[in-house]
Amino acid sequence: MEQNVARLTRKVETLAGQVGEDDYAERLASILNNISTMTSKFVERFDAESKEFPFKFDLRTVNLVVDRPDRPVPMQRTGGDRNHMAYHLSALLALHQFAAKNACPIPQFLIIDQPSQVYFPSEDVYKATDGSVLRAEESNADLVAVRQLFELLLDFTQKVVPGFQIIVTEHANLKEEWFQASLVEQPWSKPPALVPDDWPAAS
Repeated sequence: MEQNVARLTRKVETLAGQVGEDDYAERLASILNNISTMTSKFVERFDAESKEFPFKFDLRTVNLVVDRPDRPVPMQRTGGDRNHMAYHLSALLALHQFAAKNACPIPQFLIIDQPSQVYFPSEDVYKATDGSVLRAEESNADLVAVRQLFELLLDFTQKVVPGFQIIVTEHANLKEEWFQASLVEQPWSKPPALVPDDWPAAS
């Protein structure tokens, strides 16, 4: 039995070496560094606050941290819906980019609901667009930022990870040709809208 234990122990050590058990921590650190670097680059493209600092993906808390030189700042301590949306999307795109480039078994699609809403002064103003083509004189939204958002998403599917699918449900409707070419359905404005006006109301 002692010989058997010794033989099996050697086999376990050999197999552990083959699967890289000993360098697990180093490999994980390298992966997180890569994802963090990608995230930082996307934050720059969103032109979000703290873009001049590197962002770190903290696996322990599943959170983004702004790696400021004086002190690290977790995402929940940063302000503004625009920034939070930019940080969230940057992290998601970075994770999918890493997965795609390294043949990780993660489905290559992302569903995003109303990302441009954070650029509108109120929910009422946002919903008032109702699928109509946005023009600067019709809306108080920061159209430059909205355009930048959708350009980044389109660029991700065409250049960063070609073939990646991003499905966006959205009120905003840009007049640019590339945006209109990306629509898979005409906007559900009234009429006919998703829920027709002549449907009976709940009593």
